[in-house]
Amino acid sequence: MSFGVAIFLGFLLLSTQVMVHLYASSMVTAVAFDEARRASTGGGRCEGVEARVRERLGEWGRRPEVTIACAAGSPPSLGSAGVPTTVRIDGPSPARSLTIFGNRGIARIDRSASFLTEREGGG
Repeated sequence: MSFGVAIFLGFLLLSTQVMVHLYASSMVTAVAFDEARRASTGGGRCEGVEARVRERLGEWGRRPEVTIACAAGSPPSLGSAGVPTTVRIDGPSPARSLTIFGNRGIARIDRSASFLTEREGGG
């Protein structure tokens, strides 16, 4: 009986940690998407992206092991459709129990989003 209760509680802990990881992954993806869109509509300028991302992600975003990168190409030329502006967020999962599976894969969150930066003037 006690062995069955222990197994049940183990599975409950694992499922809770997986839900925390999935929620955090979804949040990081949404923030990367929003900030890449914002940077691309601003002409591909990455000023302030890191500060906004850290603010939106709260305590997790302010951890030193979380890296945030914004990369934008040179401004598009007259005949080009645009260059990508990419925001990438990488860090350990807030679900600490998942680190038993290693430091890669499910124990990390690594998300990026990219938008084409269009030339100002609409065409």
